[in-house]
Amino acid sequence: MSLVAVAEKDFHDAVRSRGMAILVALFSVLVAVFAFVIRPTGQSEQFATELLLRFFVGPFLVTTLVPLVGVVVGYNAVSGERESGSLKLLLSLPHSRADVVFGKVVGRGAALSLAVGAGFLLPAVVLAGLSWTGQIAAFNAGSYLGYTVFAAVLGVVFVAIAVGCSAAASTQRRALIGGVSIYVLFVLLWGAITGQVLGAASPLIDPLPVSTTQIRTFLQVANPTAGVEALTNAFLGGQLFSGESVNRQISAASMLVFWTLAPPLVGLWKFDTDDL
Repeated sequence: MSLVAVAEKDFHDAVRSRGMAILVALFSVLVAVFAFVIRPTGQSEQFATELLLRFFVGPFLVTTLVPLVGVVVGYNAVSGERESGSLKLLLSLPHSRADVVFGKVVGRGAALSLAVGAGFLLPAVVLAGLSWTGQIAAFNAGSYLGYTVFAAVLGVVFVAIAVGCSAAASTQRRALIGGVSIYVLFVLLWGAITGQVLGAASPLIDPLPVSTTQIRTFLQVANPTAGVEALTNAFLGGQLFSGESVNRQISAASMLVFWTLAPPLVGLWKFDTDDL
């Protein structure tokens, strides 16, 4: 398949890039330092691992650094090749524009997932060593691995968003501005903006068959960082897609799928109309 060929090429190019190696090393060192400095203790292995991931690694690193890495990995996927002229050569082969866009989402998303897994490897060794020496409770490898998967999912979502911006933009600069703007919106400004919108729209919401609380909950999980956070908290608490928050988790998972597909589709629509 043409899509697979594009994905394989982009995967190998991303994995071999020096920038990716630097990002993996930086992320790995930061998480390892958090694990060593904090050294969470508790009555059980689950409590200690959950304390580190949910309250320290997650808010300070995963939900801030991983989306930024996703934007960096994806913003020049299409626009970079368009500026260099290699995109015309790529499209001269039996590849459709859809193959190019979604192949790059798959290839760069897989590369970032591999990078996230590698980035969590050194901290896992540190935690296992601390557990072996008795400085923390026994290390829960299952919870740690599951959290790593959710962190990779968050990275893939932002890769998809950045590739969508790249496909829609005519230059790398515009693609980067679009990707960074979305990052700032989701990571830094989402709560403030949605709060103001809800406050202004509250008179219009009252007659509707939904409450302000329900709309606020939906807007929260519509943010991919908050959606992944809701799913990871449920996973670490042993209630993934169960318990009182099951509807919130289903909404979060649905929005993650939406943000993985919608931006590349919109970018492809714009890309299809462009004359290269």
